[in-house]
Parts: sequence; structure tokens; C-alpha cells
Amino acid sequence: MNLTKNKIFTIVIIVMVIVAAVVWYFGVIAIKPEKVTTADTKDTVATTAKTETPSKSKYASLKGDEFDETYIAEMIAHHEAAASMSEQAMSVAAHEQLFNLASNIVQVQSNEMMQMREWQKAWGFEITASGGHMSHGGGGADMAGDMVEMMNKLKGLTGEAYDEEFLKQMILHHEQAIEMSVDADTNAKRQEVKDLAAGVIKTQTAEIKQMKQWQKEWGYES
Repeated sequence: MNLTKNKIFTIVIIVMVIVAAVVWYFGVIAIKPEKVTTADTKDTVATTAKTETPSKSKYASLKGDEFDETYIAEMIAHHEAAASMSEQAMSVAAHEQLFNLASNIVQVQSNEMMQMREWQKAWGFEITASGGHMSHGGGGADMAGDMVEMMNKLKGLTGEAYDEEFLKQMILHHEQAIEMSVDADTNAKRQEVKDLAAGVIKTQTAEIKQMKQWQKEWGYES
């Protein structure tokens, strides 16, 4: 039996609709994401949220005489490093502001070193040689190593290149001194040590702020 044109057209339309429906159905099934279980979700969240707990400063665990003796010995070593860097800066810095900062660091921290060495004698603490090394603490050796590393990064630099690296290293150095000092108010035995630490925090926080401002003004920020 011959089909009329209208019937043929109708059949073609129906077939096309059926084919389209089948394609759509299987296409959705194919791209449907796998079901994520609650356990998988919890594991992912736990992994993402996991962070390392920062280690506290060793000074947080020191108390009384032990804090005072260790802090003084290692702050002497730390000041020696800053003074050495600053003396070098006074001869090669490109900016007058940096020369003035370096000069002030040498003056202030040299006076503080003299005071701390007097305390070592008066309080019966071990007298630390240059570098601040103490036989029971060894912190001065670490400080000396840090100083060598910082000085090596400045080696051979002049002008703007020197100033840029000096600011970077001195900011890090000041941040170390502040970290060393934050526990003194609660852990130091003597008021003199507490006052010294408070002065270090105040002075070097202000100097960090100034140095970071110079980094912006002089185009040193990366």
C-alpha cells in the first residue's frame, strides 16, 4: 500500500522526536556526576582545613633566671649582627635615610649590649664572648649563622641594590628580635629585662614600619 506524502511526513517527524528524546536521555545519564558520599565530603573538608600549628618561640617555655640568662646572651648576639650590618650600610648605602637609620641602630644597640654585659656580671650569668654563644643554650651559634647568611646576601652589592637587600634583611632581623622579646613581660624574672624587651619591641616595630614605607617609596616592593 502506498503512503501519501502527509503520512510519510508525519512518520518522519515522529521518528525524529523519538530519536531526539533517546539522545537527550542517554546524554544526561552519561554526564551525570557520581554521587559523593558523606564520608568523602568529610574527608575533603578535613584535608582542606588541616593546617600546621606554628611552633611557639622557645622563650615561651623559659622562666625566671633561665629566661633572663638565655635572652640576654642571645640578644647580645642578635644586636652584634644588626650592628655589623648597619656599620657596613653606613659606608655603602645610597639613601641618606638609610645611613641615618643604620647609624641609630649602631648607637642604640651598642649601648644595650654594654648594659646587658654588665647584667651578666652583676647577676652571675655566664659571660658570653662575641657571638653570644652559651654552652647550655647554643643560641648564639644560631645567631652567628644567621648573621653570616645575611651578610653574604649583601656581599658585593652597592647603591640601590644594596639598599633594597639591606631593608629586606633588616626587617627580617627586627622581626626575629621582636619574636624573642614578646614573652619577656610574663617570663622574665627581672624588671630590667622586661623593660629592655619592651623597648626592643617598641623601637624595632617602629623601624620596621619605616623600612616598609621606604620599600614602597623607593620601588623595592615586588
